[in-house]
Amino acid sequence: MKRVRTILMAVTLVTALLLSLGAVVAASDVVSVGAKDFAEQLMLRHLVAELLEVNGYSTSRTLGLGGDQLVFSGILRGDIDMWVSYTGTLWAVILGNPLEPGIDPAELYEKTKAALKEQHDIELLSALGFNNTYVFAAPRSFVEKHQVSKVSDLIPLAPSLTLGGSLAFMGDRPEGIQGVERVYGMKFGRTRPIESGLMFQALQLGQVDLIVPFSTHGQIAAMDLVLLEDDRNLFPPYDAALLVRGELLRERPELREILEQLAGKLDDTTMARLNYEVDGHRKNPRAVAVDFLKEVGLWQD
Repeated sequence: MKRVRTILMAVTLVTALLLSLGAVVAASDVVSVGAKDFAEQLMLRHLVAELLEVNGYSTSRTLGLGGDQLVFSGILRGDIDMWVSYTGTLWAVILGNPLEPGIDPAELYEKTKAALKEQHDIELLSALGFNNTYVFAAPRSFVEKHQVSKVSDLIPLAPSLTLGGSLAFMGDRPEGIQGVERVYGMKFGRTRPIESGLMFQALQLGQVDLIVPFSTHGQIAAMDLVLLEDDRNLFPPYDAALLVRGELLRERPELREILEQLAGKLDDTTMARLNYEVDGHRKNPRAVAVDFLKEVGLWQD
């Protein structure tokens, strides 16, 4: 009887060990996709995760994180495997490089890709196809009243205007409000940091005179806003592309081919349309992502 108990205990211990090892392996097989906390990022997170899952991978989807550095730190720690970001943000905010006015988008992409690989062993995959840069946007009535068409036309008006922008834009980003004041030499009478999704509501309510949203915000077209030309080339290209940990791609080289299917699939107009589905029509970001994958033939039921 004692021998039987000993055998049973041994079997129990081995089984527990195998289950534990299996859990570790299973956890390591999960691919983590990160995102910041606004509609475009959340939809792109689902887009990448759904593409992976339809190709047989398990994924975890991080909750929207507030800042670029927070998401990037997660990648460096290995807590996040991949994240869609933007070349201008990566070059200036993440890598800490000065922005060159008027830099060619392709040149900025290549420089950013090389620096991420060399400094952090992070791969920047092919651009998705859209440039999500900052833009000055104003109601058509404002543009017609003041006869403005470019940002420099605002210089004599700025002291009497209230400008709305995202928390990041109104913070310490070199291409944000600090860059506007430096490059254009103007200071607005009042600046209002506003959560990205609420900027358009603030404009409708007359709380601000004009705003600086991302160019792919769907509400720009829906509200018939006019975009002012950045005639002094303050805003760099913000071409969207997927960052992936180099270690992950070495472990699973087949992931590159799967993820590269998204290359060039999203132009500015398409991205604005998808964003408006989420922000304007209040659709679930995951449902919008799945519908788009079906639209471009990358979804299998």
